Amino acid sequence: MKQKYFLSQRLGFSNAQADSIQNIGIDAFMEKSFQTPHAVEMPAFLNDAPKTRKEYRDIQKESEEQKKMLRVAENLRNVGTTHWWINKMATDDFPLREKMVLFWHNHFVSGFQKVRSSYAMFQQNQLFREQAFGNIRELTRAVLYNNAMLIYLDNVQNKAKTPNENLSRELLELFTLGVGNYTEQDIKEGAKALAGLNLSEEGARYYKIWEDNSEKIYLNKHGNLKADDLVEIIFAHPKAGYRFAEKLLKAFVTDTPDAHFISDYAAVLRQNNFEIKPFFKKLVHDGRFLKSGGSKIKDPLSFLLQTLYEFQLPVPPARQLVPYFQGQDMVLLNPPNVKGWDGGKQWLSAQKLIQRAQVVHILSTGKSLDNSKFGRKQKAASEEMQMNNQNLGNDAQIQDVKSDFRWNKSAHSIKDIVNDMFDRLLYSMDEETKKEIISKIGYDFDPKSANAQQTVTRIAEYLLKLPDYQIV
Repeated sequence: MKQKYFLSQRLGFSNAQADSIQNIGIDAFMEKSFQTPHAVEMPAFLNDAPKTRKEYRDIQKESEEQKKMLRVAENLRNVGTTHWWINKMATDDFPLREKMVLFWHNHFVSGFQKVRSSYAMFQQNQLFREQAFGNIRELTRAVLYNNAMLIYLDNVQNKAKTPNENLSRELLELFTLGVGNYTEQDIKEGAKALAGLNLSEEGARYYKIWEDNSEKIYLNKHGNLKADDLVEIIFAHPKAGYRFAEKLLKAFVTDTPDAHFISDYAAVLRQNNFEIKPFFKKLVHDGRFLKSGGSKIKDPLSFLLQTLYEFQLPVPPARQLVPYFQGQDMVLLNPPNVKGWDGGKQWLSAQKLIQRAQVVHILSTGKSLDNSKFGRKQKAASEEMQMNNQNLGNDAQIQDVKSDFRWNKSAHSIKDIVNDMFDRLLYSMDEETKKEIISKIGYDFDPKSANAQQTVTRIAEYLLKLPDYQIV
């Protein structure tokens, strides 16, 4: 795989940015990525979503039948938000910001299944977009005041007289320092500091009737500590930065970063006051990154967006994507638990690989993903999404579309065509396999013949089903 394609897939979701990286250079590409606008217009289908405490209280006064209908509407709005986000990932000229939104979503995890508010999940998604390339300390602070997070980790139940330790525990265990760098007593003291931090219209605030104003000892620091204090104390800890460095390296470089690699980039974060941009500016010139091809297994989203790009297809309608992502165990805005998706080998199972092969076949023919059979659970999910389809912010008709696989139509030989496909699609391929593929097409293949596109698409389908296409 040529470096421009490697960089495009690692810093985005497909080969769409390869030529831009080659033309302007990686440094300019990164600067343009950093400068992408973070403000987005809220999707119209969220206009009717409940947003205030009064609106949620009013729902509780409705009949059980009406509540059920409102829950269905919220489910549909959340799927619509997911579809809106996937389209944004697929179409942005500089998608690294969206890749960082996905990274933060899988680090500071919240999920709609528990939050039950499409608007709160959209707000959190937008928070990650705004601070995608900002300061990790400030993002961590903002997350503690985020309504979706407070609901997801039960801080709405955390009050001085009835403490709940969930948010305090995950703040230390999963979000910042990691196991071994704090005590159970720190978790208890952190819960006291977070008591009374509860929902409000513009983000969380403390309520005096529920907060705990006692003296607390947290990571050996004393005082009447609150959320802001916890963040300052955590990021002053000697191990601050290690967990973030490890997760970032897993997301962008390798599924298995070694301790030395992690330590190097934890130091980069600490030396730059936990700013994200210096991390990336160093990373894109690091030989360990540039030589890391083949060390990451594609997640289901990247697999799909790369495949759609190569066949020049738009993002399918929402109801077609629901069964695919459920079958791949990667439902956006609904991670499986507070740990998020582990990635790596989690993405490889016999059933998931079979499903990926089915998707390649369907897309290569331009057929609708509705033609796929992903199992009873996924089929039922797809059927459920057929109702109120316009509410998903996606009124496209479910129909077959023309698939037009990208290939070098100015090539003079089949060998040139195949080499170009390998350069774009596969991390590595031995010469014997190349010869075998060329022989299947025929050395006398004419790129200008009437059936040339059909022949190349057939070979592309074969390549995209290979194990080599699952990695980057």
